Amino acid sequence: MIKITALEKYYRTEEVETVALNKLSFEVKEGEFVAVMGPSGCGKST
Repeated sequence: MIKITALEKYYRTEEVETVALNKLSFEVKEGEFVAVMGPSGCGKST
C-alpha cells in the first residue's frame, strides 16, 4: 500500500508563492491502479 497524508508543494519566487498541492491525502491499496491525467503541458511529470 502507498499512503500519502497532507502532502504540500509550493513553488516560490521573490514575488509570488504558488500552491501546487494543498494537504493532498490518498492511499493506493494493493492491486489498485492510479493514473495522472491532464492535457499536454499541464505539469503531470513535474
